Amino acid sequence: MLHQCRFLIIFSLCLVCLSTARAQVVPPELSADQPIEFDAENNRMTARGNAVLDHGKIRVESDTIIFEQNASTIKARDGVTLTRGGFRVLADESDYDYFNRTFYTDDFRMGRHPVYLKGTQSKGDDNLIEVDDGRLWFTEPDSFALNLEADKMSLEEEETLIMEDVWFQIGDVPFFYFPYYEYNINDDQPFEYKGDIGQRGQLGFYWRNQVVIRAMQELRFGANIDGYTERGILGGPVLEYNWSDELIDGEMYGLINTGFIYDEGSTSQLGTDVLGRPIQRNRYFMEWRHKQFAFDNAFDLTNSISWWSDSAVERDFRPGLFEDNQQPDNFFDATYRGENWFVNAIARLQPNDFQVVAQRLPEVSFDLVPSQIFETGVFQRADVSYATLVENSPTGAFSQLDSNRFNAYYGLEYPIAANDWLTLKPVAGIMSTFYGTTLGTQGSYTRILGEVGIDIDATAVGTWQYENEFWGIDGLRHFLQPTVQYRYIPGAQAGSTVIPPIDRRASFETYLEPIGLADKRNIDDLYEENAIRVGVQNLFQTRHPEYGSRDLVELDLFQEFRFATRPAQPARFGQPAEPAQQDFSDTFIDLRINPAYWVQFSTFLRINPNDLNLDQITTGIRLIDGEKWTVFFGNNYVTDISGLSINQFVVDTRYRLDSRNLIGAYWWIDADLGELVEQVYLWETMLGNSWELAFAIINRSGASREASIQFQVSVSLVRI
Repeated sequence: MLHQCRFLIIFSLCLVCLSTARAQVVPPELSADQPIEFDAENNRMTARGNAVLDHGKIRVESDTIIFEQNASTIKARDGVTLTRGGFRVLADESDYDYFNRTFYTDDFRMGRHPVYLKGTQSKGDDNLIEVDDGRLWFTEPDSFALNLEADKMSLEEEETLIMEDVWFQIGDVPFFYFPYYEYNINDDQPFEYKGDIGQRGQLGFYWRNQVVIRAMQELRFGANIDGYTERGILGGPVLEYNWSDELIDGEMYGLINTGFIYDEGSTSQLGTDVLGRPIQRNRYFMEWRHKQFAFDNAFDLTNSISWWSDSAVERDFRPGLFEDNQQPDNFFDATYRGENWFVNAIARLQPNDFQVVAQRLPEVSFDLVPSQIFETGVFQRADVSYATLVENSPTGAFSQLDSNRFNAYYGLEYPIAANDWLTLKPVAGIMSTFYGTTLGTQGSYTRILGEVGIDIDATAVGTWQYENEFWGIDGLRHFLQPTVQYRYIPGAQAGSTVIPPIDRRASFETYLEPIGLADKRNIDDLYEENAIRVGVQNLFQTRHPEYGSRDLVELDLFQEFRFATRPAQPARFGQPAEPAQQDFSDTFIDLRINPAYWVQFSTFLRINPNDLNLDQITTGIRLIDGEKWTVFFGNNYVTDISGLSINQFVVDTRYRLDSRNLIGAYWWIDADLGELVEQVYLWETMLGNSWELAFAIINRSGASREASIQFQVSVSLVRI
């Protein structure tokens, strides 16, 4: 039978003999499986058998706990577990000073997921733990785990670890030294590594490396260091930052990633850029991403800079970056928001000489969001902007375009709720655009345009008590939202012969452009608008088994009918010739089906109703079996690109063998060529508990800068 005795009751008999100050201290509570022994001669209490002592933040568990009343010391022996807040300390022996709330242990292990610490001894109190000869792991300790070894460590408030004479190690192998280092255990681990080893045709054998170390809580620095047997050495600094400032109620974070190489490859290996120009030997890249918020998110600053020596530098030396950013955009964008307005400034730059960029140097705008005028029910909208625009050709194919443009728009709209399912919104607006610079020698030019129109929106909801156990359907709800938009913008082509066409229409439309005058971005390339756009959005939902609803089917259709069409456009300023617009736009159909968690289907279609031609179909279906396997089938079929057609299929599959091993394969088929243009075979595994490894064999057909057969081993440190 379990015997328990509360130390609070026993110890109260001794409080009369202690000082008044000590009597005010709340005693600990002590319990054990066996009755607690009291040695009156030595003023000592002993608890045996699963002894537990609780005192404030500290709990001590041991086979034997001895309370030395004369020394106010509690000693735990044999299999000691000391829990303090979120940390648990394991040791053979531990001493605890009751009145001072301090403890001491000999050789110990302690941790709080995901960090683990051991040392020759530790001592501390409620606010500080000091460790001698400490070693800190960031995953479970093993022969390959990242760890820090230091002569002295201090843990403050269970969060900040201060270390002296620190060695960064992989297993038992040291690789970096800091005389003094601070680490907050709530942050990511202080060291990251990503590397690739492989062979790739014109690069030869290579070893890519990126190493990043956290210097302080807000700052991480490191380097890219690569070696290529055919090309030489690539190196460059890496910087990550994350800063908070309570004074302005803001934060900022970002990443700078760089590399430079004197390319020792042959002329044929260097090749040419996208413009057919020879690539020079001094090659570099710099990627900078920055995001900043301030004043309770009223202000934000965003920039993205991709500065490349040539169009192929990242394709050659950082293919992962290139796949995500093949047409780099360089800009700084700042926005300040008021209650119903915002001010924006954007600078779009052209640091790369292989791109044609509509540079904004800068563009500053003020926007008044739709706001009601007093209590009239009429809403007003205003947009005012000034832009200095520049566009030039890297090859000299056309003369530089310059534009100093002031643009102002003011519009009114009056929503009318015809009933609970139908809303009509007449709109009217006027735009004035002043060009300080025009084509030729005409001087300045002012264009004034007006628009009228109406938006009609309807909403209908239907429900059915339909159930299907296989698909997990518990009732159906259908949202039907038809919409009609009409706009008339007469004479919008005015000034087309003198306006520098910098902000122009996209040469290839993947979706209908905005129909309203205020929302159009092709301010310098307008044509008379007289069109009706109709659309219908459908959403089918069912009850979610836990909360809310689950989307089953989304189907959107849009079509535009034009009463004024743009004539054929000749090639000019580096842009290809364009055929005349047709009376009917493409019909756009967007379908997404998610009948169950294990199947996802989507398709996007563009159908030309003028000749009943299927211009585009992009489809994807994904099948998922929990975390066991996934298969994706997709295609992309496009027929209306000038001088080009696309007819491609993709199959991507992954299968998890166990918790540590995954295999996969990827096939890319070009139906027009009748070739399997890319194959990838993949095996992902773990080395210990700290490293992720991926082995890949890649076979490409017809690639201009990649070898037909490549192999690659990728290594990365698991990020906690």
